[in-house]
Amino acid sequence: MSFERHEGSTAGGIADADRAVPHRARVIVRAGLRYWGWPGLIESADLLVTELVTNAFEHGIGDVGLRVYLTDTHLLIEVRDGSHQLPELREAALDDEDGRGLFLVRAIADAWGVSSDGMTTWCSLPLVRRNDDMEHGGVAVIPDLGSAEAKWIHKEVFRATRHAAGNAYRYTRLYLTAYLPQDHGFVDIEDLSAIGRVLMANAFAHAGAPERARFTMQWALLQTGELVFQVHDSRREFPDFDKAVSCKPAAGERPRGLWTARGLGAEISYAPTDEGKIVQALIKPHALPV
Repeated sequence: MSFERHEGSTAGGIADADRAVPHRARVIVRAGLRYWGWPGLIESADLLVTELVTNAFEHGIGDVGLRVYLTDTHLLIEVRDGSHQLPELREAALDDEDGRGLFLVRAIADAWGVSSDGMTTWCSLPLVRRNDDMEHGGVAVIPDLGSAEAKWIHKEVFRATRHAAGNAYRYTRLYLTAYLPQDHGFVDIEDLSAIGRVLMANAFAHAGAPERARFTMQWALLQTGELVFQVHDSRREFPDFDKAVSCKPAAGERPRGLWTARGLGAEISYAPTDEGKIVQALIKPHALPV
């Protein structure tokens, strides 16, 4: 993207006409992240785009360029300001109204830097973690099932009660029995249904849902042949994710929680969203369906 600079935006100041540009840039980036299936990056990307674009208008020359793209492991944000002068990371006083932009970038981004010609400032955000990140250094995709290409998708809303997990089990079993092809190549449908129950039980136990709250659950068979179960709840944080998926039960102790779903063949991942978070189970077939 390229944004034309108003003549009133000069070094140390930004014209009123250009103050709306960071908002326009955020809208475009949000749409791109939703389209790419990475809604969990929106909040951090909003802040980074705002700070870098604003900084470019305040201290650069000429038009401002913004480039956002994905690598295998990161979201990259690059802003070109037309100036060869290197950006200055300075300490802002408590009562300063500005001067904190690059400090915020450094605090939020996984990494940041400046191109060799001084004209482009860049930063990166890591993609969503999954249960075997610690073992393989991988990343997981949290697809937006509302726009995903899939062989079939179903969606249900469950009341946040002690019956939610059992209802999720029954609906999972119903949909898989009805819509999976006979030669689907997955593990036993009872085990798949148990994965659905575990995801819903996790939401009920840890989402801190108020009375009369609802959990949304979606099931999809992707064109790649993979199954995806997603549960949406209203709590953004998942502070014990690593422990929940990797804490092996002690000898004689009954497996429970997301560890159970992982043991049944699911790859567990999560991502914060505007409304809370998504916890996902991705199950790969032993042999792709014909």
